[in-house]
Amino acid sequence: MNLGRVIGCLWASAKHQSLAGGKLLIVSVLDKNGNTTGSYEVAYDTVDAGKDDLVITVRGSSSKMTSQTESATIDCAIVGVVDHVER
Repeated sequence: MNLGRVIGCLWASAKHQSLAGGKLLIVSVLDKNGNTTGSYEVAYDTVDAGKDDLVITVRGSSSKMTSQTESATIDCAIVGVVDHVER
């Protein structure tokens, strides 16, 4: 799992049918201190996240563990919106 910040939405006029109706968001990956790492990922949104939201992303087989993504052609999914981080 990673923490990230949603920085935008990705629109694709042509995409695999398993992605139809889904939202693809661009996420800036954060380090353990909440700073951007300079890495970005495109994630399938399963929780209705929005711009500037702090989110939890999962990659690989974990991204296929939701009812929305089990048959989707994805490698990264947003599975949570973070309300508060306590350090």
